[in-house]
Amino acid sequence: MLCPACALDQLTPLADLGEMPVACGMTFPSPQAARTSLSGRMSLAHCAACGHVANIAFDPQLGHFDATFEAALFHSPTYTAYATGVVDRLVKRYDLVGKKVLEVASGSPVLLAHLTDLGCEPTGVPGSDPEDGTFDLILARFVLEHMADPGGLLTQLRKASQRAFIEVPDAGYDLTTAGWDCIYPHVGYFGSTSLQALCARTGWRIVESGKAFHDQYLWAEIEACAPTTPAPAQVPPLELTFAAATSHWQTTLTGHKAVVWGAGTRGTMFCNRVDPRAGLIAGVVDRNPGKHGRFLPITGHRVLSPTDLTTLQPDTVILTNPAYRDEIAAELATMDVTATVLVA
Repeated sequence: MLCPACALDQLTPLADLGEMPVACGMTFPSPQAARTSLSGRMSLAHCAACGHVANIAFDPQLGHFDATFEAALFHSPTYTAYATGVVDRLVKRYDLVGKKVLEVASGSPVLLAHLTDLGCEPTGVPGSDPEDGTFDLILARFVLEHMADPGGLLTQLRKASQRAFIEVPDAGYDLTTAGWDCIYPHVGYFGSTSLQALCARTGWRIVESGKAFHDQYLWAEIEACAPTTPAPAQVPPLELTFAAATSHWQTTLTGHKAVVWGAGTRGTMFCNRVDPRAGLIAGVVDRNPGKHGRFLPITGHRVLSPTDLTTLQPDTVILTNPAYRDEIAAELATMDVTATVLVA
């Protein structure tokens, strides 16, 4: 099997993670529906040539790209400020006022509305199939990691514009920490070397790149150029410590009345790995009212409203993303919830 990033034949087994929830980040109307939802196997392989990591057991008939994954994040002021700040910077850098911007995999109206407010002419494509046309910039944020063939998408993007902004979760963060964002819907895990290799072979040049959001995201501004064959870089595999993290949190939560804050992908994976039988965690809190009273896939943990904590009064609140610690601690204080806040 060829590497999805550099297209070289250097994939070797890295880790078999077993069965994971396919509908990670989604919720279900009943515990029964949640517990009988689909699971899929995650068998990670590492490319020695560019460092890319891919789930070689991914079954596209089980998992499909859902652009609404990011939409739920806009219930957080912290994330909204970050995402709109990215757009502000790009509009200023490329003088996009009065110009056409295409957002690929547009799962939320927030950024489209923000682009309109800034004086741009935005178009949103809900799926991963961009329109042909002439755009001054393409936004392709958090879509490449969902693609079994990310090169096919980048090749398509060249039909719509000569300039794009791409953003993906950073593999160095996701795979060397506890791995809560190592999820079935993510087919691939990009580092800077593998992202550069993917861009080069599909006819894009990275103009500028970096990390953001507590080093969790990897972004790049790219311009169209002639495709080139990436040279093997010989990137060593990352050391995964998922099992140790799972064991640590199972021990830590024993004897406590604990809740997890966030019913997105990370919260779902934390519950599935740490509390598969739903005996340690009293509930999962989320700001999104559309999730309240619903249940996480496979484990069936119930999703609570933040106001439910005033009655429940947990002694421990688990966050799976450090970026939201200040925001959530402040909200807990307004509700007189004195629980200890821990970042997993």
